[in-house]
Amino acid sequence: MGTMTLAITGANGFLGQACVAAALAHGHRVRALVRRDEPALPEAVDVIHCDLAEGVPAEALIGVDAVIHIAAAMSNDPAFLARDTTQATTSLIEAILRDAGSARLVLAGSISVYDAYGAQDSSSIDEDAPLETDLARREGYMRAKLVQEIQAQEANLPVWALRIGALYGPGRNWNAHIGPVFGPVLVSLSRRGSVPLCHVENAAEALVLAAETTPQHRFEALNIVDDNLPSRAAFIRHAHRGPHLPFSWRVLMPFAVLVEGVLGARAPGLLRPRVLAARMRPASYPNHRAKTRLGWEPVSRFGNSAERVK
Repeated sequence: MGTMTLAITGANGFLGQACVAAALAHGHRVRALVRRDEPALPEAVDVIHCDLAEGVPAEALIGVDAVIHIAAAMSNDPAFLARDTTQATTSLIEAILRDAGSARLVLAGSISVYDAYGAQDSSSIDEDAPLETDLARREGYMRAKLVQEIQAQEANLPVWALRIGALYGPGRNWNAHIGPVFGPVLVSLSRRGSVPLCHVENAAEALVLAAETTPQHRFEALNIVDDNLPSRAAFIRHAHRGPHLPFSWRVLMPFAVLVEGVLGARAPGLLRPRVLAARMRPASYPNHRAKTRLGWEPVSRFGNSAERVK
């Protein structure tokens, strides 16, 4: 693959910075779309300041070969999600169609989009598995990521949707697939199965490889999850050194049904049955399709470095 010009949204975020580094390592030109100057990006990067939700200036995308879309709201707040995920994606797709010709779109998606109840215990959830249909009973972040996929599918563009696992790496190592922490006390809700982790460098490499590869179909989805995943028990041993209270999510489920019945959408995340099942049900997410289609091989692995998880 020769030198390409890649536009990367959210380029100075956690995943965005790693993606910029991967793109430069592949020899590509990088056009970074950011709202702020911090953290600073390498001098080789062409930085364009814009708020995607308010529109994308023409100079941002003219001449680009692919757009890697990472920018999104990292919360469950409906207003932030509507503006910084849904509207931002709408504006970006319109700008690609207007200014970037046949550029392909690479969406940094999430494995959370799969149907919480469609997966049975220890099942293998590949890219053909059912997606969530009861969006009202799932967390706002997941709903927004699924809407992003729908927006991308409906666009007249070649699209990769990379369903990335729970990101970890320097400065971000805990995730919601274990259980809540109250002060020093971890309440682990499941010790079975593995944690669907993805090191930030592995995710960034997959995004750049997708930008270099033409999808076979107008829309293709890929699971992006590391090899040799730790069991939940191993992750807990590595991640938490304080008091630990094991508690089965199955025991919590009847209470979650009751709480959601009373509070509806106002119920806390883990006290909503579909959220609880999606995060705690033991399942695997095979990544062989990404390896075959992109030539991707996850290199960074959990426990290989000296960095602590928490």
